[in-house]
Amino acid sequence: MKAVRLHIKQNSANYRKEETVNCRMTYPLPPYSTVIGALHKACGYTSYHPMRLSIQGKYGSLKTRLYRDNCFLNSLQNDRNTLVKMRNPDMLSTAYDVVAVAQKSQGNDFEKGVTINVVNQKLLEEYRLLKRTNKRIEKHKKLIKGMKDKAKKMKSDETVTEEEFKAYNSRVKQIETAYKKYEEQKYKIPYSRFMTLATGPKYYEMLCDIELIIHIVSDEQTMSDIVESIGNLTAIGRGEDFVEVLECSETELLEGDISYDAPEHTYDMYVPLELIERNGDNIELYYTSEPMYMNGTRYLLPKDYIVQSIKGGMRKRIFNKIPVLYNKVEYINGECDGVFLDKSDGKEYAVFLA
Repeated sequence: MKAVRLHIKQNSANYRKEETVNCRMTYPLPPYSTVIGALHKACGYTSYHPMRLSIQGKYGSLKTRLYRDNCFLNSLQNDRNTLVKMRNPDMLSTAYDVVAVAQKSQGNDFEKGVTINVVNQKLLEEYRLLKRTNKRIEKHKKLIKGMKDKAKKMKSDETVTEEEFKAYNSRVKQIETAYKKYEEQKYKIPYSRFMTLATGPKYYEMLCDIELIIHIVSDEQTMSDIVESIGNLTAIGRGEDFVEVLECSETELLEGDISYDAPEHTYDMYVPLELIERNGDNIELYYTSEPMYMNGTRYLLPKDYIVQSIKGGMRKRIFNKIPVLYNKVEYINGECDGVFLDKSDGKEYAVFLA
């Protein structure tokens, strides 16, 4: 079976565990979805190209670093954190202007100017004008509600002709439509440009001195694209987690009756649990304590996904997750199903595709 083998080095990286927030923890090796996404970006793909991967490697050390996290809240708060105005309301970015900063954790008021530090007086006045505009709109909404209630009474009043009811009801609808348009243009759109920015200390884990061996199996055209576009592979993990590609070559994977004895300095790898269950008698993983006790760390790694529509016209990704064991492989001996051996150029790698 043909495959593409990548030998990659990184000075540092964070392969973030998606469920971690206050401390952005990292996987010991990049998950399948991270590598697949990096390869698709390098090849310029805009749709998914199916592929199977084997990921192994090592790192020198793990560090924890402090950083300042900026978070935009889902709703605009008038009494806390930092009031900002977005330069582009259609996206969340660092392009914003600070309006004012709350000085205490509670009891502040941007509208009334209570215990706040004003940074941009002009934008603060714009914010206060919008708050006053909303109060006027709310008063008119009550008036329109009263008119709609009157229209209901007219409909059931036998002394009111049908023509009178239709004329009055039509007028009420015109007024309501006009105020909705006024509210959208004069309040909702300009008010949506103001947001609450919360900042605070958080941590992230950083792997250092990383070395990766990645095998990719796909159709011939996709593997050819990966080899030709490997120069476009700039990072794996975050955008700043740059890579140095030491090798990108096509190789042949051996299957069937395999004999593999791990070298002294072997790599840790992701071993799908399904392959361990199918080939348990012919595979021995690394043991660190009692004999016959399988050590390692279990992970549920994301690979590919489908997009599912949810309420409000939003969409979310539903990932296909692979249960794996993170460990070293000591040896492989015998007939194996789904386990391969890469033995070329004087190198020998066990390959567990997922």
